[in-house]
Amino acid sequence: MLFSGILFKRSMSGIGMNETMQDMKQHRTGIRSWSRVLQKAVIGVSMLGVLALAPGCGKSIPVIEPALLEKKASLLVVTGPALAEADKASLQTALTQWQNTKHLSYEWVQNADSSATWTPDLIAKTGSRNYDYIVVAGHDLARSALTAAQQVTQRKWLLLDDGLTRDTVQVSGDHIQMKMVQDAEFRALWDPWVKEQTKAGRTIEWVTTSAYPVPGEWAPSEEAEYISLSDAEGWYGQFQHQVRRHGPDWIAVYAPMDSAAVQRMRSLQIPVMNMGGTTVQLQWNGILTLLQGAIDGQAWTPGIQPYTESEARIVKN
Repeated sequence: MLFSGILFKRSMSGIGMNETMQDMKQHRTGIRSWSRVLQKAVIGVSMLGVLALAPGCGKSIPVIEPALLEKKASLLVVTGPALAEADKASLQTALTQWQNTKHLSYEWVQNADSSATWTPDLIAKTGSRNYDYIVVAGHDLARSALTAAQQVTQRKWLLLDDGLTRDTVQVSGDHIQMKMVQDAEFRALWDPWVKEQTKAGRTIEWVTTSAYPVPGEWAPSEEAEYISLSDAEGWYGQFQHQVRRHGPDWIAVYAPMDSAAVQRMRSLQIPVMNMGGTTVQLQWNGILTLLQGAIDGQAWTPGIQPYTESEARIVKN
């Protein structure tokens, strides 16, 4: 009986201990549950505070701060029908990228006719809209825009001449910048080739127009008979005669000429170097970087300016 009593007490003691352990586990579980509830409550209160402070928090689109809107630049781009499809794609990519990353807003007028684009209505539009900059690309368009730019002085105008006419242009007004390849730059581009031919003793038959005299250092006056003017009446017959008589190593075309005339010269079976066919390929990311610099407060330099390597690439044809 004594032994049975001892077993009974131990058994009851084990049950008590088990119950005590279970109670402790439940207590700890309860504490952890309340801890989670309290954490969620704190987060919820914090979120309510943020939402209460954020204006327009019910909208899915973030509200742009007024200060950011103030910095958003507006751009009008005007291009002509001569802009190649590859250049259009490059421009569209650059504009979209800058719209997304630099908060740039823009309007793009494509296939503009240089002889009809700058109507009084469009000139009035450029003055009334809040454009920060007006960019005009193309040789004829840039030249025709000069008159409009001189009338709309409250906007900055960036005129991109992608031709190589190398003539003199008058640009007046602190709000106008014209980018172009000037005659000195064109000569520096081709001077190494001319010197290479001269050093090697190779003769050059020059073709140009009266508006584009060949530099004296390339064709001295004593070699005038080696120069033909394509705007002279009946010039091609005389040119053919000179080519047969001189037997030159090269025909060099100095003035801009149409492709049919150049192809006609190639039929003489003498190598043709078409200097006048040199082209300018605009690099739109570099051009927009120039504008962004001006928007950010960097110096705006008016007048005729050369292209930088990042703004244009000069391609020999």
